[in-house]
Amino acid sequence: MDKYNLAQLMDEYITYKDVRKITKESYRRIFSEYMEYVNKLPKPPTREDVKSYREELSENLAATTVQKHMVVIRGFYEWLYAEGKGENIAIGIKGVKITSNFKRQALSVDQASRLIEHARNISDRGIVELRNYAIIGLMITTGLRTIEVSRADSQDIMFVNDAESLFVRGKGRDAKDEYVKLPEEIHQNIVSYQIARSDNKKPLFINHNRNCKNDRISPKTISTMVKEYLRDVGIDERIYTAHSLRHTVATVAMNEGATLYQTQQLLRHKSSDTTQIYLHSIQRRESFVENLVYKKLYKKSEDKEK
Repeated sequence: MDKYNLAQLMDEYITYKDVRKITKESYRRIFSEYMEYVNKLPKPPTREDVKSYREELSENLAATTVQKHMVVIRGFYEWLYAEGKGENIAIGIKGVKITSNFKRQALSVDQASRLIEHARNISDRGIVELRNYAIIGLMITTGLRTIEVSRADSQDIMFVNDAESLFVRGKGRDAKDEYVKLPEEIHQNIVSYQIARSDNKKPLFINHNRNCKNDRISPKTISTMVKEYLRDVGIDERIYTAHSLRHTVATVAMNEGATLYQTQQLLRHKSSDTTQIYLHSIQRRESFVENLVYKKLYKKSEDKEK
């Protein structure tokens, strides 16, 4: 099978899949990157080539991302074989091991305060900075993911019980059937941004780059912006990203007395096991068991020398 036919079959596979539009777009990106690798090969890909591609991905991407790529690629070759259109060269190829521990760390209270203060201090520079201040405040108090911020529309803000609330379409959801409550200042920051925009566009947050085709701000733009702001306040380690704001919300909430169930509701986790990981992370950061071992062993050694 030549490479041109392989690309055509990938398009056919995407059409065949009964998945959401956003999932099909994700498949296209994965196949596009895979075809870049395939096009460099001297001949059509083999099983060993697929394994080599997995290793290449592992050098540059997180384990969860590599796993996603491999699941899609294996699914394609399984379909190819089942339809009698080609060989399943990915059969038996394993993914990668994914640990349950978070690799992105929460910010300390001091780091979070510096980030908020920086965003506030430059928010009067222009519409983009005003938008960024509203986004950072929203994410660091409600734990929203970048995709959830991107999907939000102006009409999704409604008053619920005792506070303005933002209804969100969560991870793996088709409807905006969950919500987060907005502290008064956070809501006011969003209102100030929308007044400054003076438009009737649907998205809650939009692009202000004239060269951008889409009105709605993308998750990637949000991630890049947060990373830049973190660097501005001297937080440049790889473990700190936009998703760290979500971890920060969980950590601060629990440290301030929120129960496991309340934190699970806030983050909208399906299982409390996921929320429990944050508790383990807090306990690990606060413990210094290594020092207990050190004191016991080294103190005994020093006593002997005396």
